[in-house]
Amino acid sequence: MRLYNFLFVVVLVLVLVFAFANANTLLRPTVVMIPFVGLQSVQMRLFGCIALVVVAAVYSVLWYFSSTRQRAKSADYLTKLEEMRRTLDEKEANRFAQLQAQLESATQDILARVGGVAPAPKRGLFASLTKRENLEPLALPSTVSSMEGLVTRIEKVRDELAADIASSEHEILQAIETLKDRR
Repeated sequence: MRLYNFLFVVVLVLVLVFAFANANTLLRPTVVMIPFVGLQSVQMRLFGCIALVVVAAVYSVLWYFSSTRQRAKSADYLTKLEEMRRTLDEKEANRFAQLQAQLESATQDILARVGGVAPAPKRGLFASLTKRENLEPLALPSTVSSMEGLVTRIEKVRDELAADIASSEHEILQAIETLKDRR
């Protein structure tokens, strides 16, 4: 049971107990001066109890609508966070695919130069970046240094991806905690 329903039931029970305990006083007429009508005999105490119940009902309905609106906003916010997470996952997959294509191309290039194996056809990101067709043999020291450079680049991209993933997960977890606290 929600808090606003609980408060409405409590107010209703208290008004009923008060009305039952003071039935004679509530039903006794009271003289009231009404503008442009004059003096009137009405049961003001009974009308006051009824007004209290009506105010409690209106308050409960307004509280219900407010909490419903907050839940709708939090659901929208969670949907946006999920969409952002999906977008980040797609970007990460694209970066890994590019890195893998570059690594395969560079590995084939290095194997062709060092081992005398015929070069595989160039394709992917590495081919578009180098734009080289003629492959000259490389000395072993430069091959080792290019491999070290490639390994360094791979480690750098891996660290960047790990940092991006950790940052996005942290933001999503904070947003979920914020939404849980609001409820």
